[in-house]
Amino acid sequence: MSKELKLTIPAPNKSTRLHLYVASACPFCHRVIAALELTGLSGNVGYTWMENVKEVEGWAIDPDAEPAFNESYLASVYERLDPKAIYRPSVPLLVDLSTKSILSTSSSEMTHYFSSGMDGAHELSVDLYPTDLSDEIDKLNEWLHESINRAVYLAGFSRDQADYESKVKAVFSALDEMESRLSKQTYLFGKTITESDLYLFATLVRFDEIYFPLFKCSYRLIKDYSALSAYLNKLLSIPELRDTVNLRSFKEHYYKSVMHVGDNPLSLNPMGTVPVGMFKE
Repeated sequence: MSKELKLTIPAPNKSTRLHLYVASACPFCHRVIAALELTGLSGNVGYTWMENVKEVEGWAIDPDAEPAFNESYLASVYERLDPKAIYRPSVPLLVDLSTKSILSTSSSEMTHYFSSGMDGAHELSVDLYPTDLSDEIDKLNEWLHESINRAVYLAGFSRDQADYESKVKAVFSALDEMESRLSKQTYLFGKTITESDLYLFATLVRFDEIYFPLFKCSYRLIKDYSALSAYLNKLLSIPELRDTVNLRSFKEHYYKSVMHVGDNPLSLNPMGTVPVGMFKE
């Protein structure tokens, strides 16, 4: 996790060439990819995928799969686009190849940009941001980002017992709140899927196999929550979302990769052994 660069992403014009640098295992990339797939806009954006296992040097790119700048590392792309940048290279990264400029490193901003039809430039297959719910969606998105999406990382990266226990307790307090909410309705805002569901989905789908054991978020499994597990299965029944999930690949990333906490590389699983699945993958 690193500081996000938020800009005002403009509506595309005839010369715009939008390109995403993403990692399939990253939950913050996941909600961006899911928004593109659900809205039917994925064909309007180019992709460069990171190597699945992250090394000490950071995100690596297969040069043969990098049509934009032919770089081997994401850090080199950042340096080329913004030599004076002081933020650590991270995914997702949205660039405009026509101007060779960074448009955003904020997953929240990108998710909204695509769910709103790229600032209204395109019609959508699914409206993930209904106007009458916009204020409530914004508020819940921010809460989900801090209380669940980032919170599992804060618990997993904690090096102090008391701090860890406090952060894990907060994670499950937030999950309990979502369990209560979803026991009364299909999606977070009733019968309509929205941006907010993509935020929660990205964490839930990784939780039992990754965050529970590796990040020690170990009070309960998602499968132990009746409403949350039913909700996750409902989301996974949507083909566009199901096709964005490769749990085996996700696990390989987390259990083999070096995580970066600030400027410090951290290995949560030094032996690199990927555990066999507790559940069907």
